[in-house]
Amino acid sequence: MSLPASSLDDGAGPAAFAEREDPGKSHREFAAACERHLDQVWRQLRAMGVPLRWVDDATQDVFLIAHAKFPSFEHRSQLGTWLYAITHRVGCNYRRRASREPHLLLEDAHHDADTRDPEASLIDKRSAEFVQRFSDGLSEKLRDVFVLCLLEGQSAAVVASLLSVPENTVYSRIRLVREAFQKALARTTEVR
Repeated sequence: MSLPASSLDDGAGPAAFAEREDPGKSHREFAAACERHLDQVWRQLRAMGVPLRWVDDATQDVFLIAHAKFPSFEHRSQLGTWLYAITHRVGCNYRRRASREPHLLLEDAHHDADTRDPEASLIDKRSAEFVQRFSDGLSEKLRDVFVLCLLEGQSAAVVASLLSVPENTVYSRIRLVREAFQKALARTTEVR
């Protein structure tokens, strides 16, 4: 049985789920809605500096916490934004853990076999490595804005609320990150 697309909409909050007759249906709908956000949660955690070996565990933690807290989700924001907040807190915890174990930060990047054009694959790999190195080199405050606003496309207002900072602070950090990115990119092209 497939669920109608409208039942998976971020606009469906817990009150809407509770009104339905089948209590198991809300669990299926929640699971389907979370499945849509799986990739972005994984990317956000990785870009936040969570070591690769822990990203899957951290992703699972995000969804376990979300499932446990879902009955208290008041629908003041979209489900995706709510998950970003949980992901941010989980990512910060894993980052702190990794900072206590610096050998984890030196692990090699994982690269799956790619059946595409080898040159395109190499360019993609180098681009991803550049973005990851750039992200790893940022302060925690700038990295959070880089990941949330520039990589994941969240609005400055949402990120300001999530980070508990004024919206203008988010815009200032975006400007600083863009300048730093341009300088890092220029240094990379000078080397080649």
